[in-house]
Amino acid sequence: MKTHILLFEGYVSFEIMLASYFMKTQGDVITVALDEGALRSYEGLSVNPDLMMNQIDPSTVELLIIPGGDVTSLLKREELMDWLRILNGQMTPIAAICSGTLLLGQAQILEDKSFTTNAEAQMRDITTQGVYMNTNVVVDGHIITAKANAYVDFGIEVGKVMNIYSSTEDLEETIEVFKYFKAKP
Repeated sequence: MKTHILLFEGYVSFEIMLASYFMKTQGDVITVALDEGALRSYEGLSVNPDLMMNQIDPSTVELLIIPGGDVTSLLKREELMDWLRILNGQMTPIAAICSGTLLLGQAQILEDKSFTTNAEAQMRDITTQGVYMNTNVVVDGHIITAKANAYVDFGIEVGKVMNIYSSTEDLEETIEVFKYFKAKP
């Protein structure tokens, strides 16, 4: 399975770490950026993305994860909006957390969808599409959205959508360990 993670200057790495960890157990995690060069996360980590977005055939993307952070400059990138619309049209799962959800609004792919975000007012400045839910995580079809504080639930829900758990017991154990910190005896 190929999981693509969109990175940008100032992305918030903690919001996507658990989701990326879970997906790494199932295949490749590929970091993607719009422009060449190293990027620094909000936490100060310097990362060199694996690929530029224009190098990726959208039909090869099985999951796209979008972290939060300052997405202001990305909102103006029409090539990113086009790419998101293509992924949405293919029904590719797209998982966005915190302000990363604003990119979904800007791409106008929330029609008839429920979503959550930490940036509800900003979202409504961008689009009137979708129904805001004041909850931690919302899964609506192939679109997964979450508030920043729900990064554990976000990772678990991404795993559910991508069918990575081998059984109900596997899912329950994952929840016990990562959400409630109860190690298996």
